[in-house]
Amino acid sequence: MAFIFFSVSLVSAQQTQSPGRTGDVVAVVKITEQFRTISVVGRLQPKSRIVHRAPNDGYVRTVAVEEGDFVEEGQELFSIKRKDDVANVFKPSVVTARISGWVSEVLIQVEDEIENAEPAVVIIGTEGYVLEASISDKDAFKVGIGQDVTAQTSAGVAIRGNLVNRSQEPDYNTGLFTLTFHFPNSQRTYVGEFVVIGLPIDRAKGLFVPRNLIVRRYGKYFIWVVNEAQELEAREVVLGPTYEDLVMIDQGLKVGEKYLTSLTGREKEGTKIYVPGS
Repeated sequence: MAFIFFSVSLVSAQQTQSPGRTGDVVAVVKITEQFRTISVVGRLQPKSRIVHRAPNDGYVRTVAVEEGDFVEEGQELFSIKRKDDVANVFKPSVVTARISGWVSEVLIQVEDEIENAEPAVVIIGTEGYVLEASISDKDAFKVGIGQDVTAQTSAGVAIRGNLVNRSQEPDYNTGLFTLTFHFPNSQRTYVGEFVVIGLPIDRAKGLFVPRNLIVRRYGKYFIWVVNEAQELEAREVVLGPTYEDLVMIDQGLKVGEKYLTSLTGREKEGTKIYVPGS
C-alpha cells in the first residue's frame, strides 16, 4: 500500500451572471514530493538476550529465580557445587545476572548434574526490541539506512523505530537482503509480536496532478488549464511516472499555473473561468 501526499491550493470559482462557466474549482501547480511504499514484516525480539551458563562441572546447589521474574544486574541466579568437592571444601560457584531484565528460561533444577558452559538461565533485557526483515534485491538499496519508521501491530498499534542496518550480502539462495530495525521498549507491545513496517521508496519531486484529469486525444495527453486570460486551454503534457492516483508532469506545466480539478466532459477551449483574485 502506498501513502501518497498531495498538496494543492484550491480556489473556488466566483459565481457570476456573466457568460462563461461558473462554479468550477481550480488548483495551483506546486512542486511536491511523492513516493511509493513497500511493506516488510517480522517479529519483535529483545535487543539483548543473555544465556547464563555453568562456570564449571558440578551439581546445582541453588536456583534463586523463576521464569517471569524481574532481576537486577548482579542479582544471584543459581549456584554450582564442584563435582570433585566431596569434602565440601570449596564454596559453591555463584552465577549472577549480567543484565537487568526478565527471566525468560530456567533450564536447571536443584541437584541437577551440569557440565561446564551448559546453559542454565536466560535473561532478556528491557532496553527495547530488534526486528529483522527480508527485502528483495530490487528494493534493498532504495531504502535509507537511519530513517525513522512506523510499524503496525496486528492489533493496530503504531510503534515508531529506526532502520539501523542493511546486510552487506544477500542470502544467495533467495537473493533477499536483511534489514535490521530497532524499537524502544513499550508496554503497548510484547516480545514475539508480529508487525508490518511501511518503507518509502522511489522518492521523486516534481509537478503532480491526479491521473483522472489527464485527457487523451489522438495519442497525446492534455490537461485543462486556466490561462492568464482566465480561459480554458487544453495544454499538451508529457507524462512521467505514476504514484497511485497521481502522475508526474514532465513537460507542459509550470509552477503557479492553474488547472481544473473536476471535468464534465463538455469542456471547450476559450470558455471563461472566473477565479477570485485573478
